[in-house]
Order: sequence, then structure tokens, then C-alpha cells
Amino acid sequence: MLGVTVRRDRWGIAHVEVPSAESAFAAQGWVAADDRIWQMEWDRRRALGRWAEVVGMAGAREDAFFRRLGLAAISQADYAALDGRTQAMCEAYARGVNRWLATHGDALPAEFEHHPAPPEPWAPWHCVAVYKLRHLFMGTLTRKLWRGRIMAQAGPEAVMATVGDIEADAAMVPGDGPGPDLLVDAAAVLDASAADMAALAAAMDSDGASNSWALSGERTASGKPLLAGDPHRGIEFPNVYHQCHLRCGEFDAIGMGFPGVPGFPHFGHNAEVAWGITHGMCDDTDVFVERFAGGVDGPDFRLADGTPVQWRYETLDIRGEGTVEVLCGSTPRGPAVLGDPADGVALSMQWTGMFGADTTLDALWPMLVAGSTTELVEAVRPWVLPVNNLLAADRAGSIAFKIRGRVVERQPASRWTPLPGTDEFAWDGLAPVPFEDLPEWTDPERGFLVTANNRTADSGPYISLDFAGPSRHDRICELLVPMTGATVADMSAVHGDVTSLVAPSVLGLITEYAVECGHELSHTLLDMLAEWDQRVTADSAPATIYAVVKRRLIEAIIERLGIAGAQLGAAGWPPAAEASRMAAGAATRMLCERNLDVVPGLDNPIGRRMAASACVDETAAELTQRLGDDPQEWTWGKVHRMASPHPLASTLAAARDLHPPVDGCAGDGDTVRQGGTAPEMGERAIHGSVARYAFDLGDWDNSGWVVPHGVSGVRNSGHDLDQRQAWLNCELLPMAYSPQAVASVTEHEHEI
Repeated sequence: MLGVTVRRDRWGIAHVEVPSAESAFAAQGWVAADDRIWQMEWDRRRALGRWAEVVGMAGAREDAFFRRLGLAAISQADYAALDGRTQAMCEAYARGVNRWLATHGDALPAEFEHHPAPPEPWAPWHCVAVYKLRHLFMGTLTRKLWRGRIMAQAGPEAVMATVGDIEADAAMVPGDGPGPDLLVDAAAVLDASAADMAALAAAMDSDGASNSWALSGERTASGKPLLAGDPHRGIEFPNVYHQCHLRCGEFDAIGMGFPGVPGFPHFGHNAEVAWGITHGMCDDTDVFVERFAGGVDGPDFRLADGTPVQWRYETLDIRGEGTVEVLCGSTPRGPAVLGDPADGVALSMQWTGMFGADTTLDALWPMLVAGSTTELVEAVRPWVLPVNNLLAADRAGSIAFKIRGRVVERQPASRWTPLPGTDEFAWDGLAPVPFEDLPEWTDPERGFLVTANNRTADSGPYISLDFAGPSRHDRICELLVPMTGATVADMSAVHGDVTSLVAPSVLGLITEYAVECGHELSHTLLDMLAEWDQRVTADSAPATIYAVVKRRLIEAIIERLGIAGAQLGAAGWPPAAEASRMAAGAATRMLCERNLDVVPGLDNPIGRRMAASACVDETAAELTQRLGDDPQEWTWGKVHRMASPHPLASTLAAARDLHPPVDGCAGDGDTVRQGGTAPEMGERAIHGSVARYAFDLGDWDNSGWVVPHGVSGVRNSGHDLDQRQAWLNCELLPMAYSPQAVASVTEHEHEI
């Protein structure tokens, strides 16, 4: 045993007090395994390309991708390059996990009833592998493949329409520069790649969305800063974040970590400084169309220009099916991850997470011991992935923003779609943007900082084409501007805000053009929309009407652009919902900008009148069939339901009882309270807040947090769903920090 006392509070959250940092990380590993060992095993198997050993052919495609990528070998190499202190953290963490495994072999969670074998020992480098896995698809891989498919079937105008005028996005950092040049003279490059897009598969896109904000003490009740936010991802069970508190001689830190990784990479605070992030939406990946020739008798395919490629076979063990050989190799641009060289074409990729050593975990210890925002920002100098918008606040009163992560600027042609596999687009000779050149902002005169995946600077290095629209950022600013004497309760109110700044644009278009409705009920719906306060509450019927009309409008736009139902290669890659979600984001931008002139059939008033009127008529017919004859009963919570699929239960029918229940919830993809949807999935919520937090630097014990389910990933443990109602109500649970506060909420303690 580790000889450590763990105090569990009334929500099952572990508070650990130990003499040394080594013991603290070992205890964190033990606690993570106790709460989330199946989730850790799931992430590890996927990262190592061994998921098919559990679920059979259902996991083979994903395994093949990660074997071709070589994520296991990359992670081992990155681990070997980490600082000695970081390696010691991972070693202690692994020791704690393995102590738990050694004493719980007969008490594993129910998921392991469906596994062919218990989990293997945890190796320190697995911490790197599972962290990388959780962030690989948060970049631009799938978006570039999706745009490439659009290029192939609808042409460059449709591709440009999916991005729009990002100069119109909210910019946070003041500056006099004109911003990045977004005019891309790359038609020849796109044409050269477009013919191949339909033959290339893609991987899952999970870029999500997030909010964060910080208020200076001049706006708060305590005179000290408040730092709050909520990350948004696809909602799954178990939840991606794990709540924990570690107190030792070197630091006293509490926060939300990734099961399988020591420390608190994204959200937390120590005795002096707090930190939180949103996704920076960085363009971190390029994909290349590689042409091959020869090699029909063995793995000796050469590139079409004669360049040799070193190939190897890796064996997948597929449960119930035997084995499959996967051909793996790397071109001068990166590993060939999708497609078959025998067909003459395959897709290779380069990613910032494998372009040079990934030293992200070297930032974890300095963050834990930072004593100010200045030290916290300096602590993240080694950070590589993902690129984040980091907010920090300290007890001395400072608030700060910094983009952290590896930003690699390439030529503008690289920003849009897959590229030809030529030396012209290889990353050889490129260097990351210096840390000092990444945007930052400290103690603004306005007294607050906000990030919401929007474009955060109007000058400086190029970051991305794919920022979120400004609606969430602008709404948070609207709420913060009048605030004085703010408290954590006010931060909860911001978390739960459901006013849509997109709705006025959509409703304005409907009011102007839906004048030829033929359905008698349609006029009632238009009247209800005219009186709506544009708040997407669970009990609002107009919110439902608005959402369905908007979905119909989006479908009309993407069908006319020729980008509806884009499939990127093999069946199921990417999920239809992801392609649909990306298309919906593009169409929503067009609606907000009233930029329908690029849409065939909607580029004239007659076409818009016909489409808008038809959308309202179709909405009336659809909702009558789904919800009955009384529009007042068509409340949003009935159709906007949050499912939190358990990945094993989604794959194996025998494990379906592991799914948690489904609940209706407020908000939509454009509101601060996130409840993102995709036309393919109707009004079902597929993205949402996977955590909420508010740190009170005037009194840490006033801080609060909540996750969608509970700290435990063990179904029916008592702490697997005990935070769910608070999450649904947009309430924060107490985040006990001081010894006195921890003692007041402790339900039991035990030795490990």
C-alpha cells in the first residue's frame, strides 16, 4: 500500500494530503484508477491500436489508423525526451495505478465483464499516449478532409463559403495590424487534390467549443479576481475530466485532470494562482495526397516520383476474427495513415503533436508551483498541444491571457484542404512560432478577459481559419460589462445564460422572406416567434419552433451548396453527425452574415421567399407529427435531449445497460450554455459543458465546480450520477480547499 490517507467528500471527490509530491502523484494515480480504470484502459487501448482486441471488427479501423500513425512509438519517444522531474511524476502516477490494480483484480468495474482480459500494468509513458489521444482530433485533420471533399464535388466557391469572412469574428487583443491574409491563391493546389478526396478516409472530429472569462478585483465583491468557464466537448460517459485535490509539501492544488495523466493540465488552482483554458482552434495538421507506384508483390511501394518508402507490417488482433496485417510507412511529409498504396493513392499527415518532441507534460509541475500569473504563463512555455487560450488569475489581483502551444505557420495554401504530396508543402525547415510572439494580454483596463473559441487577436501569427463565431464571446461580454460586486453566483448565472445572439439574424430573415406560407398553422408559429424573447429555455415552445426552422434553413443552404451528406471515404468515417455539424456551422455563419448570395437558388429574393416559407410550413407539419396539435406544448426540453453514450455500450449490445439516462436540457450551440446539435441528429444535444468551474481568489472555499455525471466512472457506484441534477440546473457544487472546508464535507476516509 502507499500509506496515504484519502478523504472522500459527499460527492466522492478525493482530497489527498501527503508529505511529498511523489506520494501525491502516486495517490492521484491510485484515485484515478479507483474512479476511472475502465476509461483509462479504453483510452490506452485506442492509443496503442488495440481496441479491436476487445470489440472485434468494430475497433479495427480505428486501430489501423493509430498503428499507421505510430502513436505508441511517438509517445514513447516523447516520454523519453521529457524532463527528469516530469518523468518522476509519471512514474509515481503509474506506481499508484499499478498498486490499485494489484489489490483490485477481483473487483474490476462491470465493463471488464466484456473484456477478454484484465488491464495490463500502467507504464509511465502511457500518460503521454492517453493525453495525445484526447487531443489528436481536436485539430484540423477532419475539417481539411471535409473541405477537400466539398472541393471535389462542389468546387472552390463552396469551400470558401464554408469559412466566410473570419475578419468579422470577435477579436480580443487590440492591435493595429490588418490581420492574417486570408486570400488564398491556391486554385491549382486544390484542383490537383480534389479528384482524390472521395477515395480518402478521415478521422473523427471533436473540436467542440468552450467558454472562459476572468474578472479583475475592481468588478468583484471580494476585491480579488474571479476566474470561471466551462469546456465543451462531445458528452460521453465516463466524463472526460476527473476532479481531485492534492496537498503536499511542495504544492496544494485542486482541479480537473485527465484520467491517466498526472497534475491538472487545463483547469485548477494552487494556493496563489488559478488557470483555465479554451480550445485555441489552431490549424495544427496538414494532410497530403501521396501517389504511389509499384510494389504489387510486397511492401515496397515507392512514391510516384521514385522516392523509396520504408514499410512494415503490424498485426491487429481482432477479437473473434483472428488477425489482420496493417501496412505502415512514412513519406517525407509524415506517416501514411489512410488509404491503400496498392490503389495508387494514400493520405499522409503531419501534426504539431509529432513535429519535434512533445514537451507538453513538462509544463505540469511548473504550473502546480507557480505563484503568480507571470509565473504561470512562464510555466507553460513547454506546452505543445493543443493550442489553448489560457486565462490565469492570482491573489495579488492580476488577470492574464496567453495563447499557449505549438503554432507552426505554413504557406496560405496549406490552410484549406489536403495538399499534393510534394516537397513544397513538407514541414522540413519550419520552426514553431516563438513563445514570446504568441498573443497575450494582462490586466486590461476594461477589467475582464473572455475567450470562447473566437479569434482572439487581430494581429500576430496566423492561427486558424476555423474559429467559432462571435455569439458566445459577445454574449459573455454583454453580461460582464455591467458587473460590479460580482460573486461566484454571478458566474453561475453566466454559465447558465441561454440568450441567443444568432436568433435575431435568423428571425430577421424569416420575418422578411417567409411571406408565402401555405400551412394554416405557420402563421401561428410566426406570431410565436415574433413574441419570443430569444432565450433557449427548456420550457420554451418558440425555442423549439426556432430550432427546427433554423435546421430547415441550414439544410436548404447546404443542399444548394452541394455539401450535404459529404462522405469522406470508408463507411462511417467521419460519423455523419460530424460532417453535418461542420456544414451547419458554415450555414449558420452565412445566416448571421446574411451572406446568401453565394448559395445557388437563394441568391435572389424569389428563391429566398420560397425557401423561407417552405421551411416554416415544413416545421409546422413536422412538429405537429412529432409533438401534437398544440404548439404551446412543443417545449424545447422535449426535443433537446442530452444523451451521454457509454462507448462500450455503444459498441457491444450486451453492455447497453451501461448507458446513463437521457435528459432534456436548455441552451443550443450558439448560447453560452452550450447544447450543440447537428442537422443529421435533429435536435438532440451532441455537445455540451463537460465541466463548469468558478474560482474565487478572494476565498478559495467559495469556489465551485460540477461535471455532467459524477467523479466516478463506475456505474451504480453512487458517485457516477450524483452531480447530474446540479449540472442540469446549472448549479455549482462547493469546491472544498482549506483543511477546515475539506473536513466539513468529508464523508469517509481510507488508507491506500
